[in-house]
Amino acid sequence: TENPQDLLKAAEALDKQFVEAYNNGDVDGLMATYWNSPDLVVYPPDHMEVRGWDANRETTAETFAKMRGATLELLESNNKVVGSVVLGSGKWRVTLPMPETDPMIIEGRYTDVKTRMDGKMVYIVDHASVPLPPPPGSPEM
Repeated sequence: TENPQDLLKAAEALDKQFVEAYNNGDVDGLMATYWNSPDLVVYPPDHMEVRGWDANRETTAETFAKMRGATLELLESNNKVVGSVVLGSGKWRVTLPMPETDPMIIEGRYTDVKTRMDGKMVYIVDHASVPLPPPPGSPEM
């Protein structure tokens, strides 16, 4: 088994690689962070579920085309080694430039599972979501 500190370093480097590829609009670079398998599971904020590397690549390319110039920041990032996997969680912000107005800012949270596959640290499960607004007329939470 791998040293937990080495797993944590690899997980942090993977998160950094993901953010850099996202901010460059680099579909191939982003996809290099994912497990190239039909068993990959991704829950992007704008889809119920995406299964498999090929479907995730298609979804990622569509998202990048719709959100040109978007930038991602990890506001909070937590990684915990559990056996041979790293469980990640935290909060993120996407800033989307708008042509005629101030940028749109979207904030959400994520959980992921990272592990080494074929000698390389990758995401095998990735879940990003945006909290639901409170129901109309309800007190702020």
